[in-house]
Amino acid sequence: MRILRMGAVLLLGLSFAWACGFDGTLREYLDVHFWLPFAKTAKNFEKPSVRRISVPYAGMGKVDATLLGQLRGVYQYPADNAAILAAARADRSLSQRDREEVELIDAKIDMRSGSPEVPRLLRGAQAKLEQFLKTARTPEWLSEARGWLAHIHHVMGEQTEAGKIYLDELNRDGSNLSRETLLNSLKMNYGITGDQQLLDHLEEYFDTAEHAAFAIQLLTNPRWERNGTTLDRREIYARVNGLLQKHWRILRSPTLAVLTMRAALSMGDPGQALKIAERVGDSRDPDYLWMLGSAHFVSRDYAGAEDSLLRLFEVAKDDRKAAAAYGLCGVYQKLGLPVEQLRFALWLSAQSSDHWNPFPDTYDYSVYWAASGFDLDLLLDAEAPTEALDQFLERYPDVQNVRLVKYALAVRLARENRYAEAADIYEAIGQKRRGPRMRQLAALWADQTPEGRFAFAEYVGSNSVGIYFNDSLWDGDQRYALIATSDSRLTREERDSHIARERKLRDDQEELWRAQLILREVMDEVGRTELGIKAARLAQRDLRKLSERFGRRDEIREADIQVTRWLRAR
Repeated sequence: MRILRMGAVLLLGLSFAWACGFDGTLREYLDVHFWLPFAKTAKNFEKPSVRRISVPYAGMGKVDATLLGQLRGVYQYPADNAAILAAARADRSLSQRDREEVELIDAKIDMRSGSPEVPRLLRGAQAKLEQFLKTARTPEWLSEARGWLAHIHHVMGEQTEAGKIYLDELNRDGSNLSRETLLNSLKMNYGITGDQQLLDHLEEYFDTAEHAAFAIQLLTNPRWERNGTTLDRREIYARVNGLLQKHWRILRSPTLAVLTMRAALSMGDPGQALKIAERVGDSRDPDYLWMLGSAHFVSRDYAGAEDSLLRLFEVAKDDRKAAAAYGLCGVYQKLGLPVEQLRFALWLSAQSSDHWNPFPDTYDYSVYWAASGFDLDLLLDAEAPTEALDQFLERYPDVQNVRLVKYALAVRLARENRYAEAADIYEAIGQKRRGPRMRQLAALWADQTPEGRFAFAEYVGSNSVGIYFNDSLWDGDQRYALIATSDSRLTREERDSHIARERKLRDDQEELWRAQLILREVMDEVGRTELGIKAARLAQRDLRKLSERFGRRDEIREADIQVTRWLRAR
């Protein structure tokens, strides 16, 4: 039984891992979707410092022998309420607040008894609530009544009426509806990106600037295929653009321009977005700066994108700062400035100790990058030249996580056979294993006799993943990062360059490959001597230990055949 339970747990774990997959996405800034306007959720429309109250809802107060207390009991434990309701209404001793609670309880009882399938009671409750809002004076009851009226509209499929009430209540001082309740209600009412009903009723939101901005930004949210949306972006663009021109008076000029830019970018028209940006001028609004940078990047004006994103990085205080940093990684890759690219990639990696979820809120902004950190890893291990790592350390010696750069530089120097320099770096950062290893390699490398090269190759082959492999970056997952052959977002030139670098990385970091190359040179040089035979046998062992993931399958097979024949021929 215990074995069966363990098997079930293991199967469940494997199923979960298979369902989740491995997050190996790279270079998201090469995807046009990355540069769409920030997604907006209900919380983005909440004004700061809204004062709220927290009072028990009507009918949820104390149940006692008074008529109001009995009516509360009927509400909390449903029963026939007609007689008690009539008596409570006739009780002249009740205060105005209590009389208003009686009327609100009456409407809520009808609402609770109704349903969309049998709407009579719901509509009756709606009429009572609307009348209540005209006559009542108690703030908490008015607030609650608005919330229940919005609820009736929502369950009856009347999205526009419900949404406006929820949105107004979100920013109303003295509301008795909690922030969490209102945010959840707005999300339930609209979803993440809005729907056809919102588009059909869009003009009805142009009664106030707040309603219009909310509806437009929801409709122009980035639309992920996984959400199953079927709205036509061209229809959205045409409707939004037309209504903005028709009702421009209700929106202040900067807001109007930013919303029009948003519509243009959502449609995939960066040129139009740049024209609109000229009306805005100098602005520190994060949404505007992101869209301006996006329009420049998608238009391949990378210098223009750099200016906007640097300003965004300076002014943003939330995850939009992280979006700017990752966007700048893309800008500097396109501009061929690896030192600055490394600066922002390293800043991103330093923001959280949680390697797998450094920016949990970025989905709200639509910006995404792999939590794996492969962008930084590849930059340090292959994409940035060795001299760029040197320059980075000279320019930014005190940045957070700078140890990663120093470690990567030491690995790179070892790959270039600069073992003493690598040892100096390892010792300076307190690396107690690789430092001594580099000193020994430096001494072995100094002896270029056949015997010395044999000893060097023997040592290298016996320290697989301990000399040229960067174990501070990779942990059995590097194969997920080497995807240049299948990355269709790269230009032809970029693709060829990345493929060549990935091949070079595999070769440079593989101790067994380098060891067998040296051993075969020793074989050829000394012939069928005792040293030559030892070198051949060691080379044969190293060739057969190479992983299939290394590649060069045909070359390895041919080399193995040649060494085997050489040994047999003796």
